[in-house]
Amino acid sequence: MKYPEYVSKYRPKGTIVKSVRGVYYVYKATSKRVEGKHYPVQVIEKLLGKIDENGFHSLDHALVDTTRVRIREYGFTNYLLLYEDLFCMKQSKGTRALQRSLFRSLIVYLSPNSYLQDIPTPPIRPLEFFVEKMNIGIPNQIYGLSKMIGLELTKLEPLKYICSVYMGERMFEGELTQTQKTLLEELGVTQDELRTDKLRTL
Repeated sequence: MKYPEYVSKYRPKGTIVKSVRGVYYVYKATSKRVEGKHYPVQVIEKLLGKIDENGFHSLDHALVDTTRVRIREYGFTNYLLLYEDLFCMKQSKGTRALQRSLFRSLIVYLSPNSYLQDIPTPPIRPLEFFVEKMNIGIPNQIYGLSKMIGLELTKLEPLKYICSVYMGERMFEGELTQTQKTLLEELGVTQDELRTDKLRTL
């Protein structure tokens, strides 16, 4: 993603910038080696502030709009999205667009607070739509999803509480519990990998 020139101009050293609904947030970031990976993993430590055409604005001086608060789950959602292509490959019915819509609708069914409900394409639909359109059984689809990832979906329950909090135009990340950290280690992924823009803007 190409950012405006002022983002590069005002970005402090040792930070990365993420765009959320046109607002450029600045995070302190480092890289570390993770066992089993052949490349350094970027670790976001904390939110420092934001950048606009007038410069960098430290979090210490930022105002927060508490009249508009939204909480969206992304941990469970983005972990399952890692399997989206495989899920679609295993489907024998429907177009690719319909298969993706089914997969994401299943995720929202399993995690109603998923951020996917805010993304218009592919559309999130009631599961009854797919039962009629594709002549499938939803319990079978959920069982197949569990078998595909090699885990009972209940094992992933702690990921449903890895969320972003939006206050007005600002976004905050929740701190992980030890249970969540342990589960991510077992799954072989990091919070930052689940938080990537690539997954969250599909």
